[in-house]
Amino acid sequence: MKNIDLSPFGLDDNQSATYLAMLEFTSSSVLEIAKKSGINRSMLYDILETLIEMGLVYKSVRGKKVRFVARKPETLQRLLEDKIHKLEKLMPGLQKLAQAGDFKPSITFHEGVAGIKEVYLGAIDSKEKKLYAFVGVESLLSKTNVLEQFWDEEYKIERRKRNVFGQVLVPDNFAGHSFQKKDNQNFRESRLVDANQYNFPAEVLMYDDVVSFISYTRYEEFAISIQSRAIAETMKMVWQFMWVTCEKYR
Repeated sequence: MKNIDLSPFGLDDNQSATYLAMLEFTSSSVLEIAKKSGINRSMLYDILETLIEMGLVYKSVRGKKVRFVARKPETLQRLLEDKIHKLEKLMPGLQKLAQAGDFKPSITFHEGVAGIKEVYLGAIDSKEKKLYAFVGVESLLSKTNVLEQFWDEEYKIERRKRNVFGQVLVPDNFAGHSFQKKDNQNFRESRLVDANQYNFPAEVLMYDDVVSFISYTRYEEFAISIQSRAIAETMKMVWQFMWVTCEKYR
């Protein structure tokens, strides 16, 4: 019973212990709840009043006897749904406040393959539902054994589910052609650039106001994410220039 965490539903430790103890009774007195939960009787009255206000407990009065009844666990689901519904109503106003506030650029360092995965998962939260990238395919393929399961079982599925489309520039070489052939199944469009000039040794991933530099070479596994409107807009301009000046491989 102690291992059940009810904090996501807004209950503190004492409220959780009280509610869980009551679930084991059809109805219970304050004394019975105190013995079962280990909480002092003097504290229980306030806790029970709070649980009643939350709709998780109700009071049953028969003559002079007062007993308390815990509502079914399904009530917790309703409680959480109510919170989500209220949050959805508040969200437009909160987003306006966030947009009106001072924006502070940030730089985040992501270490190792785990850090690189964090960057990819962060990108699928794109508000624009669009990812732009320069991809060093040869370097990427060297990490296929490490990242393939993550891409196939998590990243690709979640990105498609959220309808986040990718547009990617890759070198015009064997690795780039192999990469491009899988565009449809990977929910993206790729275009080829001159591999003699642009055989990218790393990846640059852009979305919203974030630019991530990802290095997955033989000797390096890390990423750096910069959140800055100015830098993101500038990098997207560079990407767009290359995108429109190269022809899609057919």
